[in-house]
Amino acid sequence: MRAAIEIADKHQTPFGAALAMGDQLFVTAANQTAELNDPTAHAEIMAIRKLGEHLKKTNLSGFTLYTTCEPCPMCMSASIWAKIDALFYGCDIPTISQFLGQIQLRASSLSKNSINPVYVAGNILDEECRQLLANYA
Repeated sequence: MRAAIEIADKHQTPFGAALAMGDQLFVTAANQTAELNDPTAHAEIMAIRKLGEHLKKTNLSGFTLYTTCEPCPMCMSASIWAKIDALFYGCDIPTISQFLGQIQLRASSLSKNSINPVYVAGNILDEECRQLLANYA
């Protein structure tokens, strides 16, 4: 989670992501929607794209995704399609909604209703992730 927080802070955004397998960190990414003029360039999507390109495959089973904020439905769906094993996030959607508009569909709900359920846990380093929202949202 620290790697996700660091990349978000470096890019002055509340949204950072990291993909790891065990103790080995593979990629980090920050939200780049404004820089790329791409509404899909969320941190989670950028990290999944980066790792897929690096590994030359779409099946990312065995990997864990760490995100500073609970993934939106698009990012959670990408995690499901990528077959990511587990997802840990900082701030939840109700907290993010205090700073920015959000789609009120929770990551755990999407996972439970998917073909490739992802283990989802939240509120990891919540205060540090909340500070990113306060600083950059």
